[in-house]
Amino acid sequence: MYNELNEIVLRLFELAEFAKRRDKFFLDEVCNFLVKEFNLEAAVIFRLNDNKTLKLLGKPNNISKEFLKNNNFYCNDCNNITEDNQYTINTKLECNAKITNNKFPESCIYVKISDTIKLIIKIAYKTELEKQKKNIIENTLRLIGLFIQYWFNRQPDSINYFPNIVTRITQELKLNANTIINSYTALSSSKEINQELLTSIKKNVQSILLNINDLNELSKYESNNLQINAQEINLYNFLNDIINLFKSKVNKNLNYELEIVDIKQPVKKDEQKLKYILSTLIYVATILAEEGKIHIKVLPRTYGLEFYISNEGKNLSEDILNNFFEPYKLQHIDEFKNSNLTNLSLTLVQKYINFLGGNITVKNNKQKGITFNFTINGAKMSELESTISKLPQSSTNKNKVLVIEDDYATSKLLSNYLNKWGYVPSIVSTEEQVFDIINNEHLLAIILDIEITSTNGLELLKKIHEHPNTKNVPVIVCSIEPEQQKAFLMGAVEYFVKPINYNYLVEVLTNYKLRKNSTILCVDDDVPTLNLIKQAIESAGFNALAENVSANVMDLIKDKDIDLAIIDLDMPYPNGFELIKMIKSEKRFTHLPIIIYTGKENYKEDLSKIEGLFDELLEKRSTNIEDLADVINVMINRYEVPPPAQEVLSKKGVKKILLAEDYKHSQIIVTRLLKKNNFEDIVVVENGEDAVRMAKQEKFDLILMDMQMPIMNGFEATEKIRQLPEYKDVPIIALTAFAMKGDKEKCLEVGATDYIPKPIDSKEFIEKIKYYTNT
Repeated sequence: MYNELNEIVLRLFELAEFAKRRDKFFLDEVCNFLVKEFNLEAAVIFRLNDNKTLKLLGKPNNISKEFLKNNNFYCNDCNNITEDNQYTINTKLECNAKITNNKFPESCIYVKISDTIKLIIKIAYKTELEKQKKNIIENTLRLIGLFIQYWFNRQPDSINYFPNIVTRITQELKLNANTIINSYTALSSSKEINQELLTSIKKNVQSILLNINDLNELSKYESNNLQINAQEINLYNFLNDIINLFKSKVNKNLNYELEIVDIKQPVKKDEQKLKYILSTLIYVATILAEEGKIHIKVLPRTYGLEFYISNEGKNLSEDILNNFFEPYKLQHIDEFKNSNLTNLSLTLVQKYINFLGGNITVKNNKQKGITFNFTINGAKMSELESTISKLPQSSTNKNKVLVIEDDYATSKLLSNYLNKWGYVPSIVSTEEQVFDIINNEHLLAIILDIEITSTNGLELLKKIHEHPNTKNVPVIVCSIEPEQQKAFLMGAVEYFVKPINYNYLVEVLTNYKLRKNSTILCVDDDVPTLNLIKQAIESAGFNALAENVSANVMDLIKDKDIDLAIIDLDMPYPNGFELIKMIKSEKRFTHLPIIIYTGKENYKEDLSKIEGLFDELLEKRSTNIEDLADVINVMINRYEVPPPAQEVLSKKGVKKILLAEDYKHSQIIVTRLLKKNNFEDIVVVENGEDAVRMAKQEKFDLILMDMQMPIMNGFEATEKIRQLPEYKDVPIIALTAFAMKGDKEKCLEVGATDYIPKPIDSKEFIEKIKYYTNT
């Protein structure tokens, strides 16, 4: 229950992040959230116009391409919705704007943002909504409605706001340019160096550059093109550096006091934007100070940091305070007429703070002076994150995942998920940081956003794949654009189009974690060769269990889980032939794949003694270590491939297992776990319809049923299989990713015998398989 709630809170937090940053894909993310969390077929957001037309504003990833943004649709019934029905799922309206092909029932939810902005959220659902689920959707939408309202309120008045700023700033730049021209003309006609004119030129050039910079950043904000570049910052050193600049350049006799409360660990913030915010506000506080001190205080908050910057100076009028961050308000304050601030500086401060998920206020102090109070999102780094960021680290932990991502909300969410799943994430955003970690770390996997702004993502993927330390490390690529084919050609193992499907991501990582946790026994009495084999195993990312005395091997492996053995033939007693027989005589090693890697001559006649007990034979004379590493990879991957279905169906007297699962990495995980534990006879199908058809064709001893599948889901398939007379008592285990409350009960209601949540716990999984197959 706690985990399910935590997942939903994290995803709601992500939605709030999109809203606060005015992200242009925010409404799409709302639709994706609704589809994913409530297992809907589709969810679409329309704007309701007075002429009964609907303008499409947001849609999920899975909806038809004919639904294009800003297209208009007509509906006769929508204007009949009243405000009394707000956030209520209305199932009685005859809506003309169908979002599916009439196969699924659809309903409308009315949401009023303001007198001029009214929305219709349309949802299509696979099965009729139960009362409890309906109430949960309605209450969730009330909360999301606040996010939507906040997002709309933060949208600029594009007709007036930005063009007016451009007009005014252009006039100001023209004035600066004319001053420079006049000063240059006067200077060129004078025989003496006029320092006053040189100073005027320098000042006006600086003003032009500052105005252009602020205008450029403001333009990025208004067009949703600002990027977050989060870096590790020691807050005390960071603020002290800023304060020391003021101490050295400002002539006022002021005392700068810094107070940081309960923040000992570094923080991850956008250093450039935070520096601009703090430098500007401390500069304003300094200019307006008359005496005494400037006090800077930082406090930790649940989802970020809170800052206070106060001075001892004059109070400001209410009119100035109420409009303090609007463009061109500084020119009404005498103290700023000769300052280095532009008329957009404070506006940009406010926009940066909004972009970082916070708000800012300014007020008069009770006695004298003013105080700025602002917050920004992104909690301080935990001790774990702080430790991870200090490289190099020990390479004994095989759960390390490198995340290359420069979007703050995505990287934060990824970090939260990875930590929850037991992985150790390192979040980076530049190529230099990537190879700093690759050169010092052993990684389980790499998650790469190929849309990062600092470098060409596909070129970076190529470099990662060519690097000797990461040639065997799986790279999972994500992007907002479909570059799938190029990514796979350059070595990616999986591709996600944002927003990332976290259900699938954990399956990919679990798959590679299981693979990298494989232990390979290597036995050779020639120690230099044994060390080379061990090195080949570890370079491929696996665990090596090395032994040069063959007589010690059986004691060594009696309590070990072995995935593969590499054995030399020419050894003292027991020699390789004898050792292979001894290993294979153990029931749990019956299906253990064995590679013979030998330099023994004239061995072929003796091979008949162990025929069928080994899988590969490599001669040391003709096989180098690199080739051995490739064979090891192939052998380990054999666990992932189920046998041909017809081969299983033709067998008699064996335990047959049917796996219904549509996602390939989930298929790999289950197949690997089953085959490693001597459950070899597995048939895999990819949807519920095929599962029902296969169950009618063959009697299986156990069915593993994923509940979220296309064509026919697991709930319906389980119900249909239970209606078959021969499957009245056959165990069916339901598999469900990130199950919501009540899903377990629903699985049992339709006929499942038991229930296993994803990501699968391998120990619990195998225990249940053995229990239900009586093995």
